[in-house]
Amino acid sequence: MSIKVVVRNSTNLEELKLEKNFEVELPEGSDMGDLLNELGLERLKEGDGSLSSFLMIFKNKKSVRSVNEDLEDGDEIKLMPLASGG
Repeated sequence: MSIKVVVRNSTNLEELKLEKNFEVELPEGSDMGDLLNELGLERLKEGDGSLSSFLMIFKNKKSVRSVNEDLEDGDEIKLMPLASGG
């Protein structure tokens, strides 16, 4: 079986620059690390299992900090750049 998650992209990541809202199908039991692999965003995974501070990731409007965060069918994932200023 598989699950589908909706990805809302608010970033300018090269891998995702043309897609703002799209759906990804993953095997049941997938986690955030699996989603990042599927999207070609392995570089956002840190060696300790945390997510890069380069980007904010939300699952159903709650912040995600671990690649081990489980995903379920219908989850909405939002990718947002960190605000910067000067």
